[in-house]
Amino acid sequence: MLVNFLDKHKYLWLAVLPLWTYGAFMLAQVLVLAVQHLLLAVGVPLQSMNQVIYATIVAAMAYVVALVIVIGVPLYAWKRTTTTKDLGAHDWPSWMDIALSVPAFAVYIICSGVFMALLASVFPGINVEQAQELPFSQSMLGAQWQYLLAFVTMVVLAPLAEELLFRGYLYGKLRKTAPVWLSVLVASVAFGLAHLWVGNGPLQWAVAIDTFVLSLMLCALREYTGAVWAGVLLHAIKNGLAFYLLFVNPSVVDQIKAAVLPLL
Repeated sequence: MLVNFLDKHKYLWLAVLPLWTYGAFMLAQVLVLAVQHLLLAVGVPLQSMNQVIYATIVAAMAYVVALVIVIGVPLYAWKRTTTTKDLGAHDWPSWMDIALSVPAFAVYIICSGVFMALLASVFPGINVEQAQELPFSQSMLGAQWQYLLAFVTMVVLAPLAEELLFRGYLYGKLRKTAPVWLSVLVASVAFGLAHLWVGNGPLQWAVAIDTFVLSLMLCALREYTGAVWAGVLLHAIKNGLAFYLLFVNPSVVDQIKAAVLPLL
């Protein structure tokens, strides 16, 4: 049996687990897309639905399906359970989680900036200012409730689901078979690759690299605290800042560039 073979050769889990998690993440998006096409084919007027509501539902479904696949299939097929402790969600967030998230965000920003600068010097063809493909756009948002839905999707739902999937499930499982440094590296590569390709757009190399660096910090928080909550908060801070700069006050980005570029 495949699972028994893997248990006898535990190092193989280092390849199987990230492939399985990444595959479940991508398969969930494909399944949700297939459901959309099926509903359209039978005459359901999805195109008449409000774009913000539609994007929110699609994102929520994709995350839920991914978690169901990655946890449910091993349980059904091989009786392999995944507990809340495995996911790092066995307890409520603590004050320590909150306290760690802010300085961890500062470290991530510094590390990401240094990493991007080094990368741009080695590979000048990479656009380090590449924008991430998002389910929302400025033109979609008008009413306050639309901003609220977009905020909940990007700043609450996405960090929670992605932390449970990559730092909860994947990193938690990897740590049972590999040392810290290797678990962090493998989980972070998988997380970066999950952001490399989105829809029909170009490959998001800059986004993949940034999320790889972000994952290094998120895995460190998972290892130190034993839970995903500090990582969820850090992830939410990062996405919240992006939401503010992209949708609430985009002029700030231009102001920062105008102030910083003359100093370089």
